[in-house]
Amino acid sequence: MAMAADIGAVGDSRSRLLGSVTQAQQADEIQDLTVQDDFDPFDSYCELPEESIDAHLSVPAQNEWYHGELDRHSAEMRLLNSGTPGSYLVRESESKPGSYVLSYMGIKGINHFRITAVCGDFYVGGRQFQSLHELIGYYTHVSNILKNERLQYPVAPPEPVDDKKRVIANLPYTKVPDTDELSFVAGEVFIVHNELGGGWLWVTSQKCGESGIIVEDLVSYVDDQSDIHEGKCWYHGSISKDEAAELLCKEGDVGSFLIRNSDKNPGDYSLSFRGPNKIQRFRVQRFQRQYMMGGRYYNSLDDVVEHYRKDEIIDGHYLVSPIEPLKYRKPQMTQVDSSPVIYEEIKRRRSSGFGLHLMSGGTSNSVIKQGNLSKRSQKHKKWKVYFFILNSTKQHLYYFDNEKRTKPRGVIDLGYASVYTVHESLFNQPNCFQIVVKVTNDMEVYYLNAETQQLSEEWIEALRSCCSRAVWPTITQRTQKKRGVKQLKSLKLHILEAHKVPPKVLSHPYCVVSLNEIKVARTPVQEPPDPVWDEEFMFDDFPDDIDSFTLDIYNGAKRAKSVPILRASVLLHRLPNGQFLDEWYPLLNVSAQLRGDTGSIRARAQYLKETLMPSKEYSPLKELIMNDDPEYQTILALEEACAKDRSHLASVVLDIFRHQQKELSLLEHLNRREIQREEERSTLFRSNTLATTMMDKYMKTTANSFVQHAIKKVVLKIMDAKCSCELNPLKLDKGADATDNLEHLIGFLTEIIESIFNSANECPKSLRYLCYCLQRDVREKWPEDNISPARAVGGFIFLRLICPAILNPRLFNIVSENPSPMAARTLMMVVKAIQNLANHVEFVANYKEPFMEAINPFIVINKGRMTHFFLQLANVEDMPPRETPPSIDLSRQLAALHQMCVAHIKELQQLSTVQPSLKKLLAVTEMLSQSKNQYIGEVEAASRDSMAF
Repeated sequence: MAMAADIGAVGDSRSRLLGSVTQAQQADEIQDLTVQDDFDPFDSYCELPEESIDAHLSVPAQNEWYHGELDRHSAEMRLLNSGTPGSYLVRESESKPGSYVLSYMGIKGINHFRITAVCGDFYVGGRQFQSLHELIGYYTHVSNILKNERLQYPVAPPEPVDDKKRVIANLPYTKVPDTDELSFVAGEVFIVHNELGGGWLWVTSQKCGESGIIVEDLVSYVDDQSDIHEGKCWYHGSISKDEAAELLCKEGDVGSFLIRNSDKNPGDYSLSFRGPNKIQRFRVQRFQRQYMMGGRYYNSLDDVVEHYRKDEIIDGHYLVSPIEPLKYRKPQMTQVDSSPVIYEEIKRRRSSGFGLHLMSGGTSNSVIKQGNLSKRSQKHKKWKVYFFILNSTKQHLYYFDNEKRTKPRGVIDLGYASVYTVHESLFNQPNCFQIVVKVTNDMEVYYLNAETQQLSEEWIEALRSCCSRAVWPTITQRTQKKRGVKQLKSLKLHILEAHKVPPKVLSHPYCVVSLNEIKVARTPVQEPPDPVWDEEFMFDDFPDDIDSFTLDIYNGAKRAKSVPILRASVLLHRLPNGQFLDEWYPLLNVSAQLRGDTGSIRARAQYLKETLMPSKEYSPLKELIMNDDPEYQTILALEEACAKDRSHLASVVLDIFRHQQKELSLLEHLNRREIQREEERSTLFRSNTLATTMMDKYMKTTANSFVQHAIKKVVLKIMDAKCSCELNPLKLDKGADATDNLEHLIGFLTEIIESIFNSANECPKSLRYLCYCLQRDVREKWPEDNISPARAVGGFIFLRLICPAILNPRLFNIVSENPSPMAARTLMMVVKAIQNLANHVEFVANYKEPFMEAINPFIVINKGRMTHFFLQLANVEDMPPRETPPSIDLSRQLAALHQMCVAHIKELQQLSTVQPSLKKLLAVTEMLSQSKNQYIGEVEAASRDSMAF
């Protein structure tokens, strides 16, 4: 009986997702549809407002809600005494001094939200604010703090709190260019925001308002009894009114001013202003929480000054320029005059790196990962490289404009985060992953990209170790860890087609896949009303709270918004474990622009919950395929039995052999077998077999730097070029000259093959050894043929590596944005030309694009050089020494191989009737299944006992 779709709201999720794979889309399958250049997942996260925040929101003064040092219990009592839902206060964090907590009394109780303070900025989750005042304004006027709840009623402390630390400069300092240091003179006063470690402070100058880092050795802390305005460029302390008048007359002009302590009224202030005819004085009264001047109340003296810079203080005149206190203008001691020992010590600290001090808090072992990643901007939809540092102790990920900077561009609080990989289809480039942060009612999504797959996997593993799920495991998880057992969930999803999609609203339909509400993959655009996508995705190792997947249908037409039109959601628990279910799911309308029939979508899904045993349990399976089978009969049998899972099988087996550093022998054997079995030279390595699939994956894993070196420079040049290379008379622009276009194309072709030919030594020696083996084995099969050995190498290096990278440079991380239509057409023509050159084949008159014959002279001239390039690639005749094994979870891959054996047990049993050696594989599979059931039973029993206790 067919299973009905579960349609409904998708549950909240802060989940984790490991790798996913799909079949590569061939160039000739790309349809000529007018579509938007770039799908933007941000547009669909309606919870996210714009990044910019109005700094001038109407917010109560800080002294009405800031309580300083206050423990959690006392904060809750003060909120309860207010008795009103919507009440709030801000206090300093007990557990993390220097950070803060927003305590809020909601409808259902009191909530505490951590506020991370870094270099003068404040973060909730990952959202950045320039001040606590701005943060309060945001959750009062812009966004809900909880669902349908906002900050409303501030709870004031018994007395105003001013706990800001201040320091005064004892010696002068001149900053190092291009750093976050501050220059200052002796006597300058600073407000301290963060003690960064290593003797560095992040401060704001009272004099000029500039923020940056200074070193503690050059300053001393100011007495708490000193006036809070000490250091302001207009504050003169306790000078007399006559001294104030003399300063304004001698050094000022009309509009000059200063503020001093009041002579007659201690605690109040006096503003002295030079008018056109005389010096005038204005009393500023200080109350418990505010200041008053001219019958108007202000939250600070800074507000008084700012008000009268804009409004008249007397008829026709405003505050213009402050008179600087005399102590800042006295002759200053220079760094040369000061103790050289102090400045040498500062130089030493500076050379140790500012950012690292901030991230480590003085202990470098807290930093478990650092390096460059690309981050996608929500506002500009561009990728930009930042320097990232991961602090495991603080559970913070910091990112900087560059390594020299101390102040991060942003901070992501991993205590509220989950990490997902992103399928390459979502942004049309590999090695992407996302961090999803949900603290308040907001959900923040950060898309990141690493240069290589291995680097991406390393970052994902490090980040997940710092996320809250890794810090607070459940009883079951603790039991599993004690037993050395892991519980894994995966989903294999094959999106096949849709039926009766409304073409008026969905003229260019494509499908976006989400796990709960987190977008992880997408299909290409196809034609309505019955689009056929036929796209496969693998979502591997995600946590328990992922309870559904969602298929959203979008319109990819130009100027169409990236918002879902139709939707089908499926609950995972309705899918039978380990079995494929091919089902039509009704599509629901989620857009106001659609009426009537909404059609349905067909998907084939396999949901798998599996138990991963300790690595020692898989030893029999590893020994069987690694050591007991020199002819790889087990793997070849699996290829036949698991034909529908060839891509997954190739990934798993390749990872197992790479971990054991035996992948070259395996690939050499599989390639030789393909050559021996092939009768037609023209079709050698043209079909998708285990050998070709595994070679594809191996090349993309190991040869990224080679591809970058070979083509990146020319590809970027083509993308920036303003000239067309179109040769097709039917596609030429009006007035365009095909001769000029041909000249441009030949120029690009010449540059790119020169770059490729000069990059032979950049190709990994392991891959060059495999090229040697290919040529050797082809030459043995067809000794009279001098062309086929070169074509065999070209079939892999060009057809399966270099040409796909040229055609889709974003997918190979060469560029961060899609090529323009003109550049994409040029890249396509370049690929056709160099692929023919690699095959030693010229374009012929009856070719479907006869205009390409104009390229033949270029091909003829460079055939010999291409052959020499192949020979140069293949001159590594001995298997290169083993390198450091990659970071691969061997147990995970062996468990996946065991699961494939279980899933295809019937096929293996049938094969064993003609291949008796497979009986040993069947026996090992059965033994592992029994062991797994035993582990599951023990974990479940231990978990029940723990719960009962």
